[in-house]
Formats: sequence, structure tokens, C-alpha cells
Amino acid sequence: MENIGTIYHVIAIPGQLDNTVRETGEPLSVFYEKNPQVFQCREKSFPVRMTTTANSGFQSYQLHPDDAYAEKHENQKGKVSGAVALKASDHVSEWLFGNKAKNLEDFKRMVENKDWKNLFSTIKVKDGDYVHTPAGVIHGGYGKGLISATFGTNGDITYRFYDNDRNDPSRPLHLQEVYDCVNIPEVPVGAKAVEPVRENGLLIYHYYEKAGEYVAKRFIVKGKGNYSYQGFLFLTCVNGEGTIEDMPIGLGETILVPADFGEIHFDGDMDLIAISYIEDDKDV
Repeated sequence: MENIGTIYHVIAIPGQLDNTVRETGEPLSVFYEKNPQVFQCREKSFPVRMTTTANSGFQSYQLHPDDAYAEKHENQKGKVSGAVALKASDHVSEWLFGNKAKNLEDFKRMVENKDWKNLFSTIKVKDGDYVHTPAGVIHGGYGKGLISATFGTNGDITYRFYDNDRNDPSRPLHLQEVYDCVNIPEVPVGAKAVEPVRENGLLIYHYYEKAGEYVAKRFIVKGKGNYSYQGFLFLTCVNGEGTIEDMPIGLGETILVPADFGEIHFDGDMDLIAISYIEDDKDV
């Protein structure tokens, strides 16, 4: 996995990035629409995504729009997400994350002058910390080659405002869109250390849960264990192998557990990342 940029384990953007359901041969977006009983979710389009990424080298300075802006201008969902390095350590790095601009004109001036030191806020992140990225938060910089899991809403819109002076037509800058979407003043951001809990033979990380956004978890399986969850649950193996409900799963493979399945049985020696969704009643 070290030599691969991003693997899209769960995503359903029709005509762009859309996983195939192996058993039916259908795009995930189509499977979602045709099988509401599996998901028991009233969202019109599939709501979440999950990837693993090996970031190495320069990552553009960028942000992601919220739903309202993306639906109006791109006919897509916006994007909020969170990420965690899969291998924890005592190493602490400093991330460019968020801005210190007093107002929009101040922000524009620093972007035009490439005054990154005064533009960016920074946060300290220990390998294994969870970092949630709300819409409108600027971020970027140099990746260290760590393999990370990323969880989020089912959008893929990125607005860049600096790309290391590359002249690449496939990676245009989006200054006006960035000015439209940036958070001023900045919203509270930071890294969070998530301690695992032992439940029924499993070691479980409950990274993030917010209605209308996404639910992110991780399961460390050593032998047999079980877990009950009301919603649908996508599980991707990122290390080892084993079974889920006697169905074999190995590195890079993903299994969907339907909503209201009941108790889920695990067996093996494996590391699983998982994503789900909780409806925000005011949005449906």
C-alpha cells in the first residue's frame, strides 16, 4: 500500500467514483437506490465515503465546500471528513490547518502575497490522533508517507488556492470558490487522541459520530468477538485476515453489514476500519 496514493473503499458518486458491488455487478449508487431495506436511510443519495491514503510530498493548499455551496455550484454534495494514521507512534508533527485572517480582505491579501506563515494556523498531531476537517477549513502541506484512513461525507469537491506553482491544467486553482467558502472567523479545530474500548472480545475505536455527517470506527480483532449496531456498516480490512459472519475478508476487501442485522460475529487476526451514517432528522 505504500506506493499507492488513495484507495476508495466506499464511495458512490455516479459517473465519477462509484464502487462496484461484487455480488450484483452494480455501481454502489445504483445498489443504494434499489435496496433501501439494506440501508434504512432516507437520504436520496448515498451519504458517506471511506478511503486509505499514503500522502507523500507536497499536498496543495485547499478546502472543501459545504453541502449548500456544492449542491448549488457543482450539483454534488459537499465534503466534511476526518483522518487517522493507521500506525500510532510517539511522533508529533505540525499541520497547516485553519486560518488566522481577521476578515476576507485580509485572507485575500495573504493568499495573493503567498504569506503562508501569517495565513495558516497550525495544530500538533501525534501519529494515531484523529483529525476532523469541517467544510471551509484550509489545509495542506507536506505528507510524510504515512498510511491514513479517511472517513467522510460522499463528496469529492476540492478547491485549491496554491499548488506549489505547478502548471498542471488537470489541477486548476479555484480562488473565487475558496474566497466564497473559507471560514472567517475560523471554526474550532484540532487533533483528538481516541482511546480504544474493549467490547465483547474486540478492541474498538469510536473516532467520530455526528448526525448528518458520518460515523467512523475501527475494530481490532484478535480471535472471536461480536458487536451490535443498528445502522448499516461498511467494514474494510486494512491488515490481517479473518471472517465476518463466516464470510472471509482479507487485506483491502470490504463487507457491507445491513442495517438492523443484529449481532455481528468476527473471527481472526485483523484490523478493520468502518463507516456508517446517522440521519439528521431536520435534513430529511
